[in-house]
Amino acid sequence: MKTSRLILFVLLIILGIFLLRQEKYFQDKFALISLPIKEYYLQFTNNIKELRDKYLQQAESVEALKKENILLRKYLYQQRITIVKLQQLAQFNEKKFNNYKNILRVQTISYKKLNDFSQVFLTKSSELGEDKIYGLIQKNVAAGIAIKENDTLKGILLSNPICQFSTFIGKDKTPGIAKGIDAENIEVNFIPKWSKINVGDKVLTSGMDDIFLPNIPVGEVTNIITKSTYKTAIVKTYADVLHPNFFYLVKEVLQENDNNSSLNKVENNSTKEKK
Repeated sequence: MKTSRLILFVLLIILGIFLLRQEKYFQDKFALISLPIKEYYLQFTNNIKELRDKYLQQAESVEALKKENILLRKYLYQQRITIVKLQQLAQFNEKKFNNYKNILRVQTISYKKLNDFSQVFLTKSSELGEDKIYGLIQKNVAAGIAIKENDTLKGILLSNPICQFSTFIGKDKTPGIAKGIDAENIEVNFIPKWSKINVGDKVLTSGMDDIFLPNIPVGEVTNIITKSTYKTAIVKTYADVLHPNFFYLVKEVLQENDNNSSLNKVENNSTKEKK
């Protein structure tokens, strides 16, 4: 038993010496065998790193392009707004009232309510007094009235029943009080029952209510209704109240011959344009 253990021990020593001598040989062989695996792993990790870097670069590029796109859209939107305003200004380039010191040019800021297109907020002016009614002229036709309340200038267009002012109808200048109905029509009430008015008669501002200048075109009579004590005329208006961009505001009505003469020319020009 002791002899067999001794023999086993000697064999182990011999094997150890042999393995120690062959260590370098085995290491070289193992290195050669594992080299392709190491190379593949290195290439794989490098590819993963490249893909990661490429993805991060693309993500950064996409984010940068998104920001640039948003910025360009803002610039484009602002440019479109500027173009629209310039088109509106060019379309509204009326000089008929520019020489009148009692007339102020105003611009619409916004609607008073989102669901009401008959009332707007206008650019205010320190020249205007509170709680006074002013006439609004769109190009060269009556478009509504304006009231300054609590330092805010509010425009009430012809489509609103609150909009009321005095008018003359036809060649005989039959008086009546205009009142808003809708975007295309108004009614003129309290016309004397005996008055001779006809469909197609021109309706002008009278200037008698200290709101509008006299002889500003309003519209044409399309229907006449006879009531118990007076007549009512339905009038198709000239103004485009659905596009309330700019207005001339009548600060004060002047009853001067020169003004009346000039406004008669405005009326004639407007009548020709409408025809």
